[in-house]
Parts: sequence; structure tokens; C-alpha cells
Amino acid sequence: MSVDTLIDWAWPEENTQPRNRGPTFHTYAVRIRKWLRQMPLPADLDPGNGGYRLNVDKSQIDYYRFTTLLGEARAHAKQLDSQKAVASARRALNLWRGRPLDDLAGEPARAWRQRVVQDDWLGANRTLLAALLELHEYDEVLTRTGELQADHPNDVTLATQRMSALHGLGRYEDETAFYFAVRNRLRDDGDESATEHLWRHHEGLRTSTAPAAEPVAGPRQLRHDIADFVGRQALLRALDAAATDQAGRMASGVVVVDGMAGVGKTALVKHWGHRARRHFPDGDLYVDLHGFAEDTKVMVTQSTVVDDFLIALGHPPHAELNARARELLLTRLLSGRRMLVVLDNARDAGHVEHLLTLLPDALVVVTSRRRLGSLSTTPGARRVQVEPMTTAEATRLLGVRIGTRRKVTHDDQARLAGLCGGLPLMVSLLAEHVATRPASQLSAFTEQLDWRQLVFDVGEDSGSANAQTFFNWSYRSLPAPEQRLFRLLGLHPGTDFSIEAVSALDGRCADDSARSVRALVGGHLLERAETLDRYRFHDLIRVFATHCAQSDEETATRQAASRRLASFYLASAVNANHRLYPSRLSADALEIEDAVEPFVPADATQAKAWFDTERNNVLAMIHRAAADGHHGHAWRLTDAAVIFYDRRGYYEDSLSVQRIAARSARAAGDQVGEASSLMGIGRVYLAIGDHTEARRHLYSALGIVERIGHEVGQVNVLSLLGKLETQRGDLSAALELYRRSMKIAQRTDSEQGLCWTSCRMGEVLRAMGQPDRALVYLTRAQFLAERSGDQSAQASTMTEVGLVHYDRGDHASAAAHCTQALSIAEAIPDLAVTVDACIALAEINKARGATGAAIRFAQRAISRSEHSTAAHAYDVLGDVHHASGDSAGASSAWREAQERYEQLGNPSRAAAVRAKLTRLPGAGPDMGRTG
Repeated sequence: MSVDTLIDWAWPEENTQPRNRGPTFHTYAVRIRKWLRQMPLPADLDPGNGGYRLNVDKSQIDYYRFTTLLGEARAHAKQLDSQKAVASARRALNLWRGRPLDDLAGEPARAWRQRVVQDDWLGANRTLLAALLELHEYDEVLTRTGELQADHPNDVTLATQRMSALHGLGRYEDETAFYFAVRNRLRDDGDESATEHLWRHHEGLRTSTAPAAEPVAGPRQLRHDIADFVGRQALLRALDAAATDQAGRMASGVVVVDGMAGVGKTALVKHWGHRARRHFPDGDLYVDLHGFAEDTKVMVTQSTVVDDFLIALGHPPHAELNARARELLLTRLLSGRRMLVVLDNARDAGHVEHLLTLLPDALVVVTSRRRLGSLSTTPGARRVQVEPMTTAEATRLLGVRIGTRRKVTHDDQARLAGLCGGLPLMVSLLAEHVATRPASQLSAFTEQLDWRQLVFDVGEDSGSANAQTFFNWSYRSLPAPEQRLFRLLGLHPGTDFSIEAVSALDGRCADDSARSVRALVGGHLLERAETLDRYRFHDLIRVFATHCAQSDEETATRQAASRRLASFYLASAVNANHRLYPSRLSADALEIEDAVEPFVPADATQAKAWFDTERNNVLAMIHRAAADGHHGHAWRLTDAAVIFYDRRGYYEDSLSVQRIAARSARAAGDQVGEASSLMGIGRVYLAIGDHTEARRHLYSALGIVERIGHEVGQVNVLSLLGKLETQRGDLSAALELYRRSMKIAQRTDSEQGLCWTSCRMGEVLRAMGQPDRALVYLTRAQFLAERSGDQSAQASTMTEVGLVHYDRGDHASAAAHCTQALSIAEAIPDLAVTVDACIALAEINKARGATGAAIRFAQRAISRSEHSTAAHAYDVLGDVHHASGDSAGASSAWREAQERYEQLGNPSRAAAVRAKLTRLPGAGPDMGRTG
């Protein structure tokens, strides 16, 4: 896709378009590629022909999978296989998440979006509804058409399908009323053709034979259906499956429906009960057990339930009947009856276990905020777990609940619904709050609302219970150890956590902490994460837990827990760092806090996995440790972690935490830590090509290490300053800085410093046309790297040795060295060394006449480059295109290279590229100019 097309789709206003298209799109492309590399499927973004191409298997893209499944659904429908048509259509629609390309505001994007919604998405829904009608699934058709018609009220196909469902359920008066309402709207719009079509369908239904309505008998305590029930089709189907036997008949037994507070368990069961009512001709019984009421006196006892059910069945208990006699009477009255019994909001299994023995012939649905494990594992019992709504469902529900009382844009609705975390309770509270606010305040309210306000403020001014009240009932029902752990977990700054981290925060042994974690999961106050043995909060529960920690926990307890957690992550990161980089000098260690058992990796693979898994937690812990005043932990944790993240190319994260580390080291009065952090910042700026900031931070670090006489620090800073001058093209200055670094390294016997400085001196000497001297230093660097086990240094040195062979014309040896270097660098992984090896292999393959391989290596380098190395990669790509006779490709690549060299402050390299541009066939006087 061309850059012009991307501009038209993404930037509708000319004044908002990027001024420097090349650098802007390159930056976006680098970020996209980083994201693509984290995906579990092969995908890449390649530049070329003035645009970008996403190389990925189409079957992995939701839209193309959607169209394939929709085609299958329509084919099954033509073959009259409605079951398969429904299955394919459901799978297709499940891929649809919100409006497509919702964040693109250009006119082409809007037109495309309108077409696919009307033709594809609405078409898929029509196909599904038609198949459901064939299967007589009238309730689901009603639910789906009700949701769809909120946005498409005059769609005739949807209207006729809803009329068919109402007719199929025997609701003839409702069908007629609906017909007239739609007909009047269509007439008002002047759509005579649609009105005629609607009338013919209505007449066809009216004259057909209507099925007799099933007589209603017995008590009906599920009095009112949820009028504006939205979504939850998968859960309704799960309840259907749980409530039926293998022959498809409604069965007796127990169905446990559990989920966190506010997730919509009661509404789901009530709505399902009304959908399934025809299967329970003898009636339905319902009781709210109030299992999580703060006042336990409010909790409904089993004896009370027995009395209430007897009254509902028309047999009020006589005073002379004892409790056992009443229970036997209830069992006798229900014997042989096809009834639904809903026991809502049970506190635990013990709350209902005895009651269930009295209801052997009924289908009993028990809802609870806890998992009720002993009930769920009872023979014949089934379990349905209610998860939060999807964002699309929550957005639709919010729109329905607000209705016409306030006009809220779709974007604002989506943002507000997203904050609700998929909890219908929160959506309903928020809808009422929005609907009752002055219209003039809505815009500011929508922009400023956050999770904390949602939990503690929304709903409070209306006099009804807010989210805090509902969460508090679950929290207060916990035993003391679980309450304490819940509070302390609110102090964890990351997104998910391991049992080891929980144990450090808790201050108890891992077994005790794990037992409490299982209780919190069972109470739906904690969730299992996707990764094995890791846990997380729902976003709103996290806010509540943090509040509980601040309000219910002693300050000293909070501080001690926070320090234990910082100690756990620091010690674990140091252990992983030592396993990966055994030759690297580490900061002086802090004593590990009591009750902390850090992670100890068995090998490098485990160490890498820990850094990858804990990345967000480590970064968040650095921020939290600094905020809590644990400055020694903050800068040391940064020191232990950033080398791994730098080599992965996570430069933005690295800059963020190293700035914090520098401030924390300064606050702790640790000049070595401050200098190390400043040097780390300079190293990142070098990688991304900001030479001004790199120079400023590196010289600040040099000033500190020279002032305190820290010679190892001087070796490292001088070596990085030499690299800075190399990038700028001042090889003489670079060589002098490396000599200064080398002299101190030899005096202090700093093996790591000698290794890297020797490698970089070899690079400079090769560039200066002194290959023999370069090999002397590179050979020494290779020996030291192998002896210390520094794989990054090994790969970097091998690349430079390969380039020496390339300069001498020995292309086979050059390719062998650089291929081995690339293999090592990718296995580490080290992004910067990977890019260097790819650039070298592009040059080598160009010289060997392997144009295709050369282009692939150059593009591979560009896709993984930051700004400083992208210039060189584009330069080489231009050389390859030129050598193959592709002047247009050479011009495009060289222009990119020239612009980047100029931005890097490397005028000699920029001039060299400009000269190549002017020598291209047809080059005008402005060919080598920019700006």
C-alpha cells in the first residue's frame, strides 16, 4: 500500500498530516515490526515502491477468515444444512470486534467501513438468523434482532426475521404490533417497496397454521424478563447445554453459575429462565439468598426458603409442622414436576447443600460469587462460569440503558463501556449516571472519568449502591488471611504475578500464599492469567484492592510488603542477569529481605523466559520502588534488567526506567549508580541515533567516574564515546577515545572493557583501511569474548572479522563469519548486533552477485533498525538496487539514507550518498538535495 493511500485513510485533514513522511512512517514501521515479532505467527512489514507491504498468511487475518466462514455458512444454508450454517456463521461473527478500522477517520476508511458493515457484517447476521429460524431457535432470533435493530431499525430482512420468531413462539399479537410499527416507519420514509415486502410476509404468517401455545401452570416467580438484555449468546447456549440431557430433553439436577460481583449472573439466569420457560410447564421458583450481605442476619436460611416455596406452591406451612415435616412436604409437592428453581446469590456450598436434597426432580440453578467447588464436582452437576462482557456487548448495553435520555457519541460510548471492564452492573450504574447529568457536562465527564471514580463515585449520588458496595460484600466475606493478602496484592504495580511474587508480598511461605490465592480465585476476586501459575486482577477489582490496602492496612505493614516485593524482583533479576551475562560486572548487592525466596534460573533459557514474562512487572516495580523511596532497589533493578531489554530493542522502556534510576541513585547518594544510569541512557540514545543527548549523558557520566576515580566506569564511558564518534564519521577522534579506554582497561585488568574496546578499535581500523591492524585487535576481542562467554561480543567481533575478509575479497570466508555471527545474535537475542550482521551479509551478497539475498538481508536490517543503523541499511540497499540496474529502487533507498545521515550529524556519509544520487541516470540538479 502506498504512503499516499495510507495518508488518505489515516489523516483526513491536510493540516494534521505528517510533515516528514519518510521518518514518520519509518518510526511507525519499526514499532509495528516489534509488535509483529511478539505475535505467534510469521509476519513482517516490508518497505518498497513508495509504500509498505504486510507479509502475512491471509488466513491469519480476521477479516479474510470472516469472509471465508461467511461463504461456508451461505453454502451450508443452500444445501439446507442449517446446523452447519449456524456454526460457520457464529464463528465468523465471533471474529468481529467492534467497528472495523475504527480509529481511521479518512473518507476512504469511512466508505470502506460502511460497505463492510452493511454487506458483510449485517449479511452474516441475516444468514445466521435465517438458519436459526430453520432450527426453531426463536428466542435467540428475538434477542439478536432486538440488538441489531437498535442500529438498523428499518432493515426489512431483520424485521421479517423478527416477525417470524414472534410467530414461531405463538406471540401473534406481538408480531402484529411489531409489523404495524415497522410498516408506519417505512411509510413515513416513503419506502413503498419495503412496505409491500413487509406486508406480504405478515400476511403469509397470519394465514399459516399457528402452533398452539403451551398452557402455563404452577407458580411463576421469575416474574419479569430483562427487557433490554444484550448479548451473552454463548452463555445462553452454555446454559441450554448444561440444562439438557444427551437426548436434548430438559434434565433435573444442579447447574452452578458463578462469576465475580457485578458480572451479570442474575440477569443471565433470569433471561435464560424466560427463554426456557416452555420447558418448565409446572412453573418456576426463585429466591435471593443474600449470601454476601454485610449483615449476616439478612442472609436467607434454608428453612426460610422451604417455607417460601411452600407458600408459592399453595401450601402455607401449618404451625404444628416441624422443620423436617415441612421439608418432606416440599419434596412431595415437587415430585414429578418439571420445574425450574433458581437459588440466587449463595454464599458457599454449605448455604444450599441440604436444600438441594429436597429438590430431586427439579432443575436447580445456583448462582454465586464463589466457585462452589464441592457442588460443581457433584455427580450430575454442571458449571457455567460467567465472564465479563466483550467491549462490543458492553457498548451496546450502555447505549440501550442510556436510551434517548442523552445523546452520547459512539466513540464516547465505547470509551465509557471500556472502563466498565465488561461488568453489566458497572454499565448500568454508569448509564444512569450519564443519563441524569446535565448535557453540558457530558463531554468533560467522559474525558475525565477513570476507574477510581467509576468504583467509588458513580452511583453514590443517586442513593443506590455503588460498585464499592458490591465488591466490599465479597471482600468482607473472606477469612482474615485472605482479606490481608487481597489488600497487599493491591500494592503490586504490575499486570499479573507469580506465586513467588505473591509470597514475597505476603511475607508467608509459598504454600500458605498459594492456598490463599486459590481462595481468592474461588471467590472471583482474582483471576488466572493466560500463563500457567500466574494470576491477575480484573481492572476494577484492582482499584478496589488498592483502596483496601490504603484504608485497612497499617502504614508500616504496607511499607514492609512493598520493600519485600522490590527485594524479590531485584534479587530475581540479578540472578537472571548473572545466568545470561556471567562476565558482566554487577552493582554491589543489597541484602535480600526476610521471607523472600527469589527466582533462581536453572539455565539461560529460563533466565530469558523470566525477563520476558516479568517485563511489565519489572518496569512497573522500578517506578513503584522509586515512588516508595526504595531508591537503592530502583536503580539496581534497572541496572540488572536493562541490558536484556536494550538488546531486545525495547529502547523506550529502557530510557524511561534509566532516567528514574539516575534520579534514584542521586537521591541515595550513590555516585557509581548515577554514573552507570547516565551511561545507560547515553547508550540508548546512541542506539536510536540521538547524538546530542548521547553526548550530553555520556560526558555527564564521565565527569562523575573521573571525579570519584572509578576506572572501570571510565573504560566503559570512553568506549561508548568512541562509538559515538564512529557513528558521526570522525574516525580519528574515535580511535583516540578507544586508546584512552584501552589504556585504563589494561591497567585495571578489566576483561570486559578490553574485549569491547578491542572489538571497536578493530572496527575503526578496518574503516580506516588498516585490515592487518584491525585483525590483531579483533582476534584479541574474539579470544576474550569466548573466554568470558559474552555472546554479544562474540557475534559483534565475528561480524567485523567477516567484513575484513570482505574487504580483502574473500567473500566465502566473509559470508561464513557473518552468518555465524547472525545465528549467535538472533539466539541471544541482540537486536543491534543482528542488524549489523544483516547489513554485512547484504554487502557480501551484493559483491557475490546474489542480488535477491542481498536485498532480503538489507530489508531485514531495515525492519529491525533504529535510526542510527537504518541509515547504513538504506545506504547498502541502495547499492544493491543500483548494482542490479534498479535506478528507481536505488534512488528511493539512497534518499532515505541521506536524510538519516544528515539527521545523525554525519555530513561525510550524507555527502557520499548525495554523490551517488547525482550519478544516477536522469539525475537533475536537485537530485541530491533534501528539504
